[in-house]
Amino acid sequence: MQIIARKSNLYNNQEFIKEILQEIDAVQGIMLDVVMTKDKQVLVFSPVMSNQTTINTIQNSNLEEISYLDVFFLEDALKMNISGEQKFILNLLPLNEVVLIQNIQKITEENNTYARVVSDIISKYPSLNIFVCSSSYNLLYAMKKNIANRKLGVVLDINNSSYIDVDFYIFSIEMFDQNIFEEQLSLGKEVMLSLDSGDEMTRFLFYVRDQEVPLELLWQIQYISSYPALLYTLFENDYFKKG
Repeated sequence: MQIIARKSNLYNNQEFIKEILQEIDAVQGIMLDVVMTKDKQVLVFSPVMSNQTTINTIQNSNLEEISYLDVFFLEDALKMNISGEQKFILNLLPLNEVVLIQNIQKITEENNTYARVVSDIISKYPSLNIFVCSSSYNLLYAMKKNIANRKLGVVLDINNSSYIDVDFYIFSIEMFDQNIFEEQLSLGKEVMLSLDSGDEMTRFLFYVRDQEVPLELLWQIQYISSYPALLYTLFENDYFKKG
């Protein structure tokens, strides 16, 4: 059972990358939300600024205009001393396509630039086990064209659930579906489940108990959480050890 730690407000950006992988042995990687500024600087996004308005502010500003925020360059994150065996999942936060919706060509150009800039950065670190994902299908298509030799994935939720053929899928707890998970795993895909709060962890625990989800399946799923220590404690529950 793998736990992927997602950046939370418990750490600033540098503390997170330095310390989280040493917090508990069960953490097999980290997930970083990524955003690009107007002048094409790719930053690790801090959830302390998790509202869409702030994301849009970063995307529509040059780096010097947002120096007051907790910004951290993606490349600096990749330079940290992390084992190449651990996953480095980069979640590319989408452009504000609502603003660009009247200009499809502009959306395509901006997404291609975004994917190309990220590709240029991660190409410098061939030994790192880097995965790249997004909730934007337009951006995913750009990533497919620009990012080579890396696993690509889609972030899904109830409002964004259309099928797309990628290497891994990140599901919300509302989308837990045993048949779909087993099907994707049988096809060699990686299945990840986002459990980003205590409430989601509790709902997950009750769901797998009520539905009697097989342990074999639960141990094949990878789990993403901003509270990996709490999630690890949940997996110490006897339910996950029976048999």
